Amino acid sequence: MLCFVLIIPQSTMHLNAELHALFSLIDDPDEEIFHLISKKIVTYGREVIPCLEDLSEETADGKIQRRIAEIIRKVQFDSLISEIQLWNAENTHDLLTGSHLVASYSYPHLSLDELRTSVAQLKKEIWLETNDFLTSLETATLVSKILFQFQKIRSEHNNYQHLEHFCLHSILEKKKGNALSTSILYQHLCEALEIPIQLISVPDQHILACFQRSFFQKPEGHAYQAQILFYIDATSGKLYSQYDLDKYFEAYHIPKKDSYFQPLSHQMIIANMATEVGKCYLSKRDLDRKKDLDKIAALLNQPQK
Repeated sequence: MLCFVLIIPQSTMHLNAELHALFSLIDDPDEEIFHLISKKIVTYGREVIPCLEDLSEETADGKIQRRIAEIIRKVQFDSLISEIQLWNAENTHDLLTGSHLVASYSYPHLSLDELRTSVAQLKKEIWLETNDFLTSLETATLVSKILFQFQKIRSEHNNYQHLEHFCLHSILEKKKGNALSTSILYQHLCEALEIPIQLISVPDQHILACFQRSFFQKPEGHAYQAQILFYIDATSGKLYSQYDLDKYFEAYHIPKKDSYFQPLSHQMIIANMATEVGKCYLSKRDLDRKKDLDKIAALLNQPQK
C-alpha cells in the first residue's frame, strides 16, 4: 500500500497545533479516519478555507486535492446555512445580503462591503435624477435608462453555462448579468428609492411589476393583477402594459391565474436564486453542490413560524 506524505506549506504554519495535526492527516488512507478529520476541520468555519486552498496548491496528488475540495465545500455549506438562517430570521430580509450569501457559496472571496458600496453609488446616480413630481412610470423609465443605457448592462435569460452572471458583482463590475440577477438589482434599487416595484411569479419569466402604493398598505382582499400599473422586462428594462402580458399568456397558451401576479417575498426570491444557481452544477462531480443549494432553497421556502 502506498503511503502519502503531505507537506504542510509555509503559508499555513501559523495554524494552531490541533488544526496543523488535522491537516497532516488529510492523506490518511483510512476513509473512516478521513471522515472524522474532515468533520473536525469543518467546525473551524470559513477562516480555514485559505489555508486549505494553500494546501491544495502545494499537493500534486489528485486524491488529496479532491479530499481538500470536499472539505472546502462542506465548510462553505455549513457556514452558509448558519448565515442564511440568521438572514431568514431578520425582519427586512435584505435582498442585497441574501443574494450575496448565495453567490458566496460559489465565490467565497466576494466582498459584501464592496457590493454595498457599488450599489450605493448606483442608487445615488438614480436619486440625483429623480424628483418628487415624477410618476412611478417616469421613475421606472429613468431606472431602466440608467441601468441599460448609461451603465450599458447586458442581461440574458438564465444561462447555466455562466454561473458568474447570477452574481450581482458581475453586473456591477463586468456589466453582465441574467434575468434573475438584474431583476434582484432592479428591485433592490427601487425599494431603496421607495418605488413599489417587485418581482412576480409569471411562469418561465422574470418580470417586475409596479404596484399601486395603496396595495402595500392593506394587501389583504385585493386581486393582485388589479393593483398593477405596468410591468418591466428584467433583461432589458423595457416597460410593458397589461395588454402586452396578456398577449404573452395567449401566445404560449398559459392559463392566467391571479397568483401569477402576486409579489414574491424576499425569501422566495433568494430561494429561487439558490435553485437556479444549483442548475449550474449538473455534472456528476458537482451534484453535491447542487444538493447543497437545493437544501438552501428548501430552507427558505419553509413556512415562517
